[in-house]
Amino acid sequence: MGCYLFIWKACGWLMCAMAFLFMGCQSKVLQLIIEPQELYNYAVDDGVTCSAPEMIDGDLKTKGYASGRFIHLTLPSRRAIHRITIRGTNITDAMVYEKLEGEGRWRAILQIQNNSGPVIEMRMSTVTEALRVYVSGTANDELKARKYDPRYGAFVPQIKLGRAFAHEIEVYGLVSKEK
Repeated sequence: MGCYLFIWKACGWLMCAMAFLFMGCQSKVLQLIIEPQELYNYAVDDGVTCSAPEMIDGDLKTKGYASGRFIHLTLPSRRAIHRITIRGTNITDAMVYEKLEGEGRWRAILQIQNNSGPVIEMRMSTVTEALRVYVSGTANDELKARKYDPRYGAFVPQIKLGRAFAHEIEVYGLVSKEK
Protein backbone atom coordinates (compact mmCIF):
# COMPACT_ATOMS: atom_id res chain seq x y z
CA MET A 1 0.00 0.00 0.00
CA GLY A 2 2.86 2.39 0.86
CA CYS A 3 4.42 1.88 -2.59
CA TYR A 4 1.20 2.87 -4.37
CA LEU A 5 0.89 5.99 -2.25
CA PHE A 6 4.48 7.00 -3.14
CA ILE A 7 3.78 6.51 -6.87
CA TRP A 8 0.55 8.48 -6.60
CA LYS A 9 2.39 11.41 -4.92
CA ALA A 10 5.25 11.28 -7.44
CA CYS A 11 2.78 11.44 -10.34
CA GLY A 12 1.06 14.38 -8.66
CA TRP A 13 4.36 16.27 -8.34
CA LEU A 14 5.23 15.48 -11.95
CA MET A 15 1.87 16.80 -13.17
CA CYS A 16 2.31 19.99 -11.11
CA ALA A 17 5.82 20.52 -12.52
CA MET A 18 4.57 20.03 -16.09
CA ALA A 19 1.68 22.47 -15.52
CA PHE A 20 4.07 25.06 -14.08
CA LEU A 21 6.48 24.63 -17.00
CA PHE A 22 3.79 25.16 -19.60
CA MET A 23 2.08 28.02 -17.76
CA GLY A 24 5.28 29.90 -16.90
CA CYS A 25 6.99 29.89 -20.29
CA GLN A 26 4.29 28.51 -22.52
CA SER A 27 5.09 30.37 -25.72
CA LYS A 28 8.84 29.52 -25.79
CA VAL A 29 8.44 25.88 -24.73
CA LEU A 30 5.58 25.22 -27.11
CA GLN A 31 7.41 27.03 -29.90
CA LEU A 32 10.47 24.81 -29.44
CA ILE A 33 8.34 21.65 -29.26
CA ILE A 34 5.86 22.38 -32.05
CA GLU A 35 7.82 24.56 -34.49
CA PRO A 36 10.57 22.69 -36.36
CA GLN A 37 13.96 24.29 -35.76
CA GLU A 38 17.34 23.95 -37.44
CA LEU A 39 20.82 25.37 -36.90
CA TYR A 40 21.64 28.33 -39.13
CA ASN A 41 25.04 29.97 -39.69
CA TYR A 42 24.57 33.66 -38.82
CA ALA A 43 28.11 34.52 -39.97
CA VAL A 44 27.10 34.46 -43.66
CA ASP A 45 24.17 36.89 -43.18
CA ASP A 46 24.19 40.42 -44.59
CA GLY A 47 25.43 43.01 -42.12
CA VAL A 48 27.81 40.67 -40.26
CA THR A 49 31.33 42.07 -39.95
CA CYS A 50 34.60 40.45 -38.97
CA SER A 51 38.09 41.83 -38.38
CA ALA A 52 39.14 39.43 -41.20
CA PRO A 53 36.30 39.29 -43.76
CA GLU A 54 37.84 36.16 -45.35
CA MET A 55 36.84 34.25 -42.20
CA ILE A 56 33.11 34.73 -42.85
CA ASP A 57 32.88 34.61 -46.64
CA GLY A 58 31.58 31.01 -46.75
CA ASP A 59 34.62 29.81 -48.73
CA LEU A 60 36.95 27.29 -47.05
CA LYS A 61 39.69 28.09 -49.58
CA THR A 62 40.24 31.66 -48.35
CA LYS A 63 42.26 32.35 -45.20
CA GLY A 64 41.86 35.29 -42.84
CA TYR A 65 44.41 36.44 -40.28
CA ALA A 66 43.70 37.74 -36.78
CA SER A 67 44.28 41.40 -36.07
CA GLY A 68 47.14 41.03 -33.58
CA ARG A 69 45.79 38.64 -30.95
CA PHE A 70 42.09 39.36 -31.58
CA ILE A 71 39.35 38.23 -33.93
CA HIS A 72 36.19 40.37 -33.72
CA LEU A 73 32.85 39.28 -35.17
CA THR A 74 29.80 41.57 -35.02
CA LEU A 75 26.22 40.53 -35.86
CA PRO A 76 23.64 43.06 -37.07
CA SER A 77 21.47 42.41 -33.96
CA ARG A 78 21.41 40.34 -30.77
CA ARG A 79 21.08 36.65 -31.59
CA ALA A 80 20.83 33.42 -29.61
CA ILE A 81 24.03 31.48 -30.31
CA HIS A 82 24.34 27.75 -29.66
CA ARG A 83 27.53 26.73 -31.46
CA ILE A 84 30.72 28.31 -32.85
CA THR A 85 32.98 26.45 -35.26
CA ILE A 86 36.40 27.66 -36.40
CA ARG A 87 37.61 25.73 -39.46
CA GLY A 88 41.13 25.48 -40.89
CA THR A 89 42.89 27.17 -38.01
CA ASN A 90 46.26 27.13 -36.27
CA ILE A 91 44.81 28.37 -32.94
CA THR A 92 45.81 26.16 -30.01
CA ASP A 93 44.82 28.35 -27.03
CA ALA A 94 42.25 31.14 -26.90
CA MET A 95 39.43 32.72 -24.90
CA VAL A 96 36.04 33.55 -26.46
CA TYR A 97 34.16 36.58 -25.15
CA GLU A 98 30.59 37.77 -25.68
CA LYS A 99 29.65 41.45 -25.78
CA LEU A 100 27.36 42.50 -22.96
CA GLU A 101 24.91 45.37 -23.08
CA GLY A 102 26.65 48.67 -22.44
CA GLU A 103 29.80 50.18 -23.82
CA GLY A 104 32.97 48.09 -23.78
CA ARG A 105 31.64 45.29 -21.54
CA TRP A 106 32.72 41.73 -22.38
CA ARG A 107 32.37 38.40 -20.58
CA ALA A 108 34.42 35.25 -21.13
CA ILE A 109 32.19 32.36 -22.21
CA LEU A 110 34.58 29.69 -23.55
CA GLN A 111 38.20 28.70 -23.22
CA ILE A 112 40.17 26.77 -25.83
CA GLN A 113 43.17 24.85 -24.50
CA ASN A 114 45.69 22.60 -26.23
CA ASN A 115 43.79 22.34 -29.52
CA SER A 116 45.80 20.24 -31.95
CA GLY A 117 43.34 19.89 -34.83
CA PRO A 118 42.36 22.17 -37.71
CA VAL A 119 38.75 22.49 -36.47
CA ILE A 120 37.49 23.89 -33.17
CA GLU A 121 33.85 23.23 -32.25
CA MET A 122 32.34 24.94 -29.22
CA ARG A 123 28.83 24.58 -27.83
CA MET A 124 27.17 27.16 -25.60
CA SER A 125 23.93 29.01 -25.09
CA THR A 126 24.18 32.79 -25.12
CA VAL A 127 22.49 35.85 -26.59
CA THR A 128 24.81 38.56 -27.92
CA GLU A 129 25.51 40.87 -30.82
CA ALA A 130 29.30 40.45 -30.93
CA LEU A 131 32.00 37.90 -30.22
CA ARG A 132 35.69 38.37 -29.62
CA VAL A 133 38.37 35.68 -29.69
CA TYR A 134 41.60 36.44 -27.81
CA VAL A 135 44.31 34.15 -29.20
CA SER A 136 46.98 33.20 -26.66
CA GLY A 137 48.64 30.37 -28.59
CA THR A 138 49.06 29.07 -32.13
CA ALA A 139 50.70 26.04 -33.71
CA ASN A 140 53.26 28.47 -35.21
CA ASP A 141 54.52 29.94 -31.92
CA GLU A 142 58.29 30.22 -31.62
CA LEU A 143 60.07 29.45 -28.38
CA LYS A 144 62.85 31.97 -27.75
CA ALA A 145 65.70 31.98 -25.23
CA ARG A 146 64.71 32.14 -21.57
CA LYS A 147 64.93 35.53 -19.91
CA TYR A 148 65.37 36.39 -16.23
CA ASP A 149 62.21 37.87 -14.73
CA PRO A 150 62.71 39.51 -11.30
CA ARG A 151 58.96 39.14 -10.52
CA TYR A 152 59.37 35.37 -10.46
CA GLY A 153 63.02 35.29 -9.45
CA ALA A 154 63.72 32.81 -12.23
CA PHE A 155 64.34 32.44 -15.94
CA VAL A 156 61.05 32.20 -17.81
CA PRO A 157 60.45 31.02 -21.37
CA GLN A 158 59.82 33.69 -23.99
CA ILE A 159 57.31 32.87 -26.71
CA LYS A 160 56.78 34.76 -29.94
CA LEU A 161 53.13 34.29 -30.90
CA GLY A 162 52.63 33.04 -34.44
CA ARG A 163 50.12 34.75 -36.68
CA ALA A 164 46.68 33.25 -35.97
CA PHE A 165 44.52 32.36 -38.95
CA ALA A 166 41.25 30.64 -39.82
CA HIS A 167 39.65 29.67 -43.09
CA GLU A 168 36.10 30.03 -41.77
CA ILE A 169 34.23 31.01 -38.61
CA GLU A 170 30.66 29.75 -38.30
CA VAL A 171 28.23 31.05 -35.66
CA TYR A 172 25.09 28.92 -35.34
CA GLY A 173 21.72 29.61 -33.82
CA LEU A 174 18.30 27.99 -34.07
CA VAL A 175 15.82 29.36 -36.60
CA SER A 176 12.49 28.02 -37.78
CA LYS A 177 12.67 25.73 -40.82
CA GLU A 178 10.32 28.01 -42.78
CA LYS A 179 13.02 30.70 -43.12
